[in-house]
Amino acid sequence: MSFQAGYNLAEARLTMTLSALAYLAEGTLPGETIQQQEQRIADGITAGLPTGWAVAWGPALSPDRGNLLYGVGNTTTNQYAVVVRGTDWSFLLNWIEDFGSMLGLTQYLGTPNDPAIQIAFGTSLGLQVLLGLTDNTTGKTVQQFVSGLPAAAGVFVTGHSLGGCLASAIAPLVSQAAGGANRVKAYTFAAPSAGNAAFATYYNSLFADSAHPGQSMAFRVYDTLDVVPNAWASLPVIKTYYQGFVLATPEIKDIVDFAQGVVNGDYSQVGVPSNGSATALTGGIVWPWEEGIGSSFDPIADALFAWQVGQQHATTNYLSLLGVPQSTGGKLSPIQALAAKLKMRSSAGA
Repeated sequence: MSFQAGYNLAEARLTMTLSALAYLAEGTLPGETIQQQEQRIADGITAGLPTGWAVAWGPALSPDRGNLLYGVGNTTTNQYAVVVRGTDWSFLLNWIEDFGSMLGLTQYLGTPNDPAIQIAFGTSLGLQVLLGLTDNTTGKTVQQFVSGLPAAAGVFVTGHSLGGCLASAIAPLVSQAAGGANRVKAYTFAAPSAGNAAFATYYNSLFADSAHPGQSMAFRVYDTLDVVPNAWASLPVIKTYYQGFVLATPEIKDIVDFAQGVVNGDYSQVGVPSNGSATALTGGIVWPWEEGIGSSFDPIADALFAWQVGQQHATTNYLSLLGVPQSTGGKLSPIQALAAKLKMRSSAGA
């Protein structure tokens, strides 16, 4: 198998880079067809891919252009990746996908036939969309793409924010298409929880590394100061952010309390710290003057809190925390261009 055992920093850097590239060219140009936008996205991804990697499937946009999925491959290492894009805030459906009641996962998995294993209603909607997307050239779905890979190939599944949430939902189906979970390694970043405790238990068990007892094949990576990973399983923690910068205002605490009342403890995050399958990146406060905002920024507490949320959740912040170089021979320049153009929208994905 072409994977390292356990959590691997190089793999985390690779998969976070792939997740960040999914946000390139997400805005639609006037009169641009879906196929034209997909080509623009493919060009941007290709320009930013690490050496040896190439687009192998997609990228495929949903009809409303709110969801995106793509696949890449490295024939030298015999590794492939399925990458899910997070929220594009301009699409209402994404708001629905981020919140809602629970539905069974059995309709997608077939087995295990356990109705207790449930994912959020919105996650289920997003999963349906992703499974229906096809590659323009081959007409294949992502499951067909994975099932046609070389027998010994390893497959990463990854995404940032909502993309990470949906990645955790689609990873079990990718493992079925690949012929077993031992061929799949999942890295999600800044992801809200996808389902209930039964789903988390199923997911953690499915991606237990059979070749290395006590280790996992799935890793939920999160910034300790990022609000989004606390949705929806640990919402009260948000009220403790951001010591030394600005604390959550009464209005923000009221929103958190309201959301907590709605979810009613139904959600549970995947991964556990004991085997590294829940991996915390120690976040640090970002200061406005470090971002060149200066005195022109209105220091109202609610706005400051929201601004800090955006900085902590941004793809560029996760790349930085993982130590991904800002530029390596120009290969990562598309990500940096994204950061400059979409500093707040690179957090596209609560």
